Amino acid sequence: MRISQIICAAALAAGLTGPAMAKETLRFASFEPAGAFLTGTIFALWAEDVAAASEGTLEIKIFPGGTLGRDPAAQIDLVENGVADIAWAIPGYAPGRFDESTVIELPFLVKNSEAASYAAWKVFEDGLLGGDYDKFKMLGTFSSPPNMIAATIPLVEPSDMKGVNFRAPGPTQLKAIEATGAVPVGGITGPSLAEALNRDLIKGLSTEFLAVETFRLEELLTNYTVVPMGATPMLVIMNKQRYESLPDAAKAAIDKYSGAAFSERFGKAFDERVATIRERVTARDDVTIVAPTEAQVELWRDATSVATEDWLAAKDGRQSLYDAFAAAMKEHPASQ
Repeated sequence: MRISQIICAAALAAGLTGPAMAKETLRFASFEPAGAFLTGTIFALWAEDVAAASEGTLEIKIFPGGTLGRDPAAQIDLVENGVADIAWAIPGYAPGRFDESTVIELPFLVKNSEAASYAAWKVFEDGLLGGDYDKFKMLGTFSSPPNMIAATIPLVEPSDMKGVNFRAPGPTQLKAIEATGAVPVGGITGPSLAEALNRDLIKGLSTEFLAVETFRLEELLTNYTVVPMGATPMLVIMNKQRYESLPDAAKAAIDKYSGAAFSERFGKAFDERVATIRERVTARDDVTIVAPTEAQVELWRDATSVATEDWLAAKDGRQSLYDAFAAAMKEHPASQ
């Protein structure tokens, strides 16, 4: 073979293989430990699917356990400042940035994660969520299942809450807690809950069973009253400039598995996991799980209704958002 032919062949080979082998690496930040269900299963599988669909242009590396930033309240800043490309965040930890997502926190509204996560994406897509959403590439908007009353002491009716130091994950749920006569405690993030309970800084919290498992609270919480105190909104966000810089194949892969598809996948998996954990926790001899009577449910509903009333009155347009969110949940098969 002539030298010129060899050079041409090498150039052709480089042209064919070079771009395909050049991968973009995205850093996905999580404050949870690697073995936590959301990080180790839902987000890890999502990352694998996106990478597989990217035609060799993309890999997504998850940094668990706060490797890129330990403070759960700072996850949004990590993405905004380019420390992470992607992160999952809880809006309640950053008041003022995604306030409209607090519709998810309203008591007696959310029934399960699947329908509520679907509804969370739908109202975002319909442009009903104000705040900092347009500053990021939104990959998913989610809801936990409804939180319940979980405590180290029995808290069966609202009257039992009087004077009790009680934690909730966001401002709207804190308002509901305050209305029961409890002392609302904010600013305690998930990884700090066990310490707060051990030090008797709080007697209880508004939470669901996946958080109980993730943050190792099973040995501390012995009393559960299953009343829907509102759910926890969550987001997976991406740095918008980083997304725009990616090859078309990478962006297409991200888009394929994000949005409605991501919210659906998240909610279904979350509900299934919670059911499994509840079965295990219920089987423990040292745990009391109370399903309130209809009369007791009405007491809780009446006691916490001020949170919904105040939320609706706080800004124009909130009634429309509430109605749209409720309607979207109702149309989802998981609500049937």
